[in-house]
Amino acid sequence: MKTKMFIVPVLLVLLGLYACNDADIERTSNCISPSNSTPDHPKAGAMRALIDEFLTKGLPGISLSIENADGNWVGSGGFASLEDNIPFEPCHVSKAASITKFMVGTLVFKLMETPGSGLTYDDLNKPLSTWIDKDILGKIENASESTLKNCMQHTTGIFDIITSNEFYLAVLNDPNKHWKQTELLKFAYGQKSEFASPGDTAIYSNTNTIFVSMVIDKATGIPHEKLLRERLLDPLGMTNTYYQGREPLPDFTAQGYYDLYNKKMLSNVSNLITGSGNGYGGMFSSVYDLKKFCDAVLVNETFLSQRSLDSMMQWSVPDGINNYGVGVMKKFNTRGADYGVGHSGRDVGYSADLFYFPNKQFSMIFFVNYGTDGDSYLRPVFREFEARVIDEMLK
Repeated sequence: MKTKMFIVPVLLVLLGLYACNDADIERTSNCISPSNSTPDHPKAGAMRALIDEFLTKGLPGISLSIENADGNWVGSGGFASLEDNIPFEPCHVSKAASITKFMVGTLVFKLMETPGSGLTYDDLNKPLSTWIDKDILGKIENASESTLKNCMQHTTGIFDIITSNEFYLAVLNDPNKHWKQTELLKFAYGQKSEFASPGDTAIYSNTNTIFVSMVIDKATGIPHEKLLRERLLDPLGMTNTYYQGREPLPDFTAQGYYDLYNKKMLSNVSNLITGSGNGYGGMFSSVYDLKKFCDAVLVNETFLSQRSLDSMMQWSVPDGINNYGVGVMKKFNTRGADYGVGHSGRDVGYSADLFYFPNKQFSMIFFVNYGTDGDSYLRPVFREFEARVIDEMLK
């Protein structure tokens, strides 16, 4: 997710005032990771040292997978649960956050490839009113004029509900609520759009992917969470990936943390559910499962057709230092030809990256169970970790 950075630190202080009933994430158990990485990988020592260094700098837990021509290396460190001293292992499930958007986008193209699914490539350029009630669209600036492609490419200008104080207050009043798409859209009613007309430019908005999930539901007549399981997760063997809000989470789910009180002290915010299960966030996974997804879609290019991949990689104008394809993100553009394709994930208690760097042909997938959506003393530490891993892989 992407938020206005003043919202999260201020409002999260209120979290301690609310009781968390019926929590999705309870105590974290140990898990056993398979031994399928390359222990003598040339980057193994450097990656192990990076994990140790950034745990010392304060990140609670890290799991990391890198792969290049020398093979795949997987490692981890720190704690999946600080409260119970449970070591963070690569098998632990953690929140992938907005990497969910990449999975939902991939599902859209998979459906378009499938005759009789209810979606075709021509539907990319159809307005949202083809599927969504005009009474809803009429209450949200730019929504009636936006197409499915606009939503997937973040070129709608539609207000991002995640930047709403009212949304966060509602979440804090009921932290474990499993939201419906239409309930979430109400936080965009009457809000000013980011720019005048769809297609003018690109600005990231979580609201866009709520609409994408609704299009899937309506066009196919099947809940998008069911299609994610049947058409993407199961075929790729992603048996340890779970969609919060739509599916229960396992007992080996990592806890999530944030510096609530700006005192360089970590508070457990695992059960602050910011609308999971509605297209823009909520997937929990492991580095092993995300590697299966990354390999199939980006590295080996076996999951989607060439037509789908070509359509997906149509890049919008930059939003800051990022570009958005149709359901995918292009990041690290300041590195020139050594950019990454995939998606990042940021939430209040968790962070994740899934990227393939086509110029140097390596992948980087990691989880950190600390939230870097809001400003805190560990956000620059996290960003340095991300940059240092890439630097090492580019050597």
